[in-house]
Amino acid sequence: MAGTRSPNVKRRQVHLRRISCEGFERDDGLYDIVGTLIDTKPFPIELEEKTVAGHEAIHHMTVCLTIDRERLIRDVVATTVDGPHAVCGAITERYRRLIGQRIQPGFTMVVKRLFRAEQGCTHLTELLPPMATTAFQMLWSGADDVTDPDQPEHRNSPLGGCHALKTDGELVRLHFPERYTGKSGGHPT
Repeated sequence: MAGTRSPNVKRRQVHLRRISCEGFERDDGLYDIVGTLIDTKPFPIELEEKTVAGHEAIHHMTVCLTIDRERLIRDVVATTVDGPHAVCGAITERYRRLIGQRIQPGFTMVVKRLFRAEQGCTHLTELLPPMATTAFQMLWSGADDVTDPDQPEHRNSPLGGCHALKTDGELVRLHFPERYTGKSGGHPT
């Protein structure tokens, strides 16, 4: 990816971080969100405990959150596939402290409190916020969530959660009139 840059400045890649999040519906009615973080460099590096070849993982961590329809975390499996130090994987069981937490506004603050500094792994912890947004994307079923925003079954709706989906905006007026909060019959300002 080139990205935005000055056309007159040459550059070379020195690091690549890939974060991916996948959502799965399970046969038992629960959902799995699998987050993966992989760091590589295009050249070999010498670490204290090992040498990592170019384009091989320095960090390769995964977290699987099992949640229900209300985004309550039912199970957590954190794994260090590759880390720069042999001890990196020793912290993974601590992430089971998320069991019983709900992915909702404030979740990132809960994560930061539970796994700050030496209480967690920076890389595993970095996976959790994008996994949380993946939960909302995965569970929102569109028109099913538009009748009553105060009902628990409508907590997954993104309506009102961003500029494009503001409840007094044109998109909501046109496609979700039951949730529209602007002036009736006119265009929102």
